[in-house]
Amino acid sequence: MRFFEDIIQQVTKTGYRVCGDHVMCYRTVAVTYLVVADGIGSGVYANIAAITCAEQLMGLFKSSIQFKAGCEMVADSMHRAKIEDAPYAAFTCVKISSDGSYAIFSYEAPEPILITGGFAKVLEPRYYKAKYDYVGEIYGHLNRGDSILVFSDGVDQAGMGNGMGMGIGSEGVVKWLEKQKTMGTPEPDFPTILKNLTDMTASVSGGVHADDTTAVILKCREARDLIIATGPPSSKQKDNEFVNRLVGAYGKKVICGSTTTDIIAKVMGAKVTSVRSSEPNSPPEYHIDGIDLVAEGAMTLSQACNIINEPLEAISGSGVVERFCRMMRESDIITFMLGTALNSAHGDLLFKQLGVRPRRESVVTLAKSLTKMGKVVIIEDY
Repeated sequence: MRFFEDIIQQVTKTGYRVCGDHVMCYRTVAVTYLVVADGIGSGVYANIAAITCAEQLMGLFKSSIQFKAGCEMVADSMHRAKIEDAPYAAFTCVKISSDGSYAIFSYEAPEPILITGGFAKVLEPRYYKAKYDYVGEIYGHLNRGDSILVFSDGVDQAGMGNGMGMGIGSEGVVKWLEKQKTMGTPEPDFPTILKNLTDMTASVSGGVHADDTTAVILKCREARDLIIATGPPSSKQKDNEFVNRLVGAYGKKVICGSTTTDIIAKVMGAKVTSVRSSEPNSPPEYHIDGIDLVAEGAMTLSQACNIINEPLEAISGSGVVERFCRMMRESDIITFMLGTALNSAHGDLLFKQLGVRPRRESVVTLAKSLTKMGKVVIIEDY
């Protein structure tokens, strides 16, 4: 499956502490949305305008409103705010479906850039009049390895007033990109490229960032999948379906739960062995050929909830919980196969004393944290 990774570089206007640009990205299995909003003005005033605009757009996209209609509604709202001298923002919105087809709508924002095969080109919008003002629209398709670069006018207007007319423009960005060393490689170093791009905008603007400057890459690549089986299914009749789903899944595989491990090993005809851990507080760990990680369930999941939001570099230990958390953090699409059979032990007083959460509560907590990190999380009940 394709995954559309967002790589963001943002710099606040020189002399200000608050950025007037705002970026939001939201993913489901079927679609990825990106919003880059540029609040007009500077500082807190622009920041509020950008956040308000971006949240309004994303709220519409998450509802039943069609993408194009949502963009037009907010463009009309921004137009009214502009003529009433109220806070407003320019914006670019991208919608990419899981098959790579994309639509881009923009309002008073720079033209985006397509990067494919080591080359860059400006995507020219078709402008049409919505209810009150003009909106740009672009349609296309991304293959694996292709990327879209979206930026605020702090990039394309860089150099304005310093001998570059109206600024470097999107064409100037294309020419600059083609000179970057890693652009012609299969894996361009986009974090470095974006950092160098924002540095360049200051260089051509007299050594300062003359405006809030935001650049975002949406990179199409193969998704990193992780599937986690935890808890026995609600009935034994579902055991084969449960195990076949896990074994046939693409990507890395994890089992959380001793009973779950026994069920899966029995259906697979596999041997379960214990793994000795040097970590004193690590939950029990096991091994099954063909499964990437096998551990006790409730304690592993509960402890994972406690550290999943820590900086990735802090989750560096060799214990099963830390390795489990790293696997989730390094994955893009995470599927929890949640068995719904009741486990009376989870209600025991000892579990409550130890702060061990019920299985479903842990899964929901992890799903919320991972979703905030930009992961696609799926919970399948069995």
